Amino acid sequence: MTEKRSDYQKKIKNQKSNVIFDSVKSAFNNDEEVVDVNPDFMRSTQSNSKRVNNSHQKREQRQSNNAQEYLKKEDKALKLKNKLNLAIFIVLVLIVLVLLALFHL
Repeated sequence: MTEKRSDYQKKIKNQKSNVIFDSVKSAFNNDEEVVDVNPDFMRSTQSNSKRVNNSHQKREQRQSNNAQEYLKKEDKALKLKNKLNLAIFIVLVLIVLVLLALFHL
């Protein structure tokens, strides 16, 4: 008897899910390989700590630069806000002067 298409698709689907399950399972597998490493090529903790300190200093420097840029943007925004307020005030004064000129002249 021949295999039906639906049976074949189920079989293929199960095989694919087993492959995915096996790959996930192997990722969490605790069987570690023991490898002999020449001690000259091993990383020392001092160089590792230097890298951490350097990265920490770089991060702090970036944060301080970002803070300075933020302050610059804030200062620019305040200047623009003051200019806008001045422009609105001047326009209101001119409107009042035009209205006075129209009704009293």
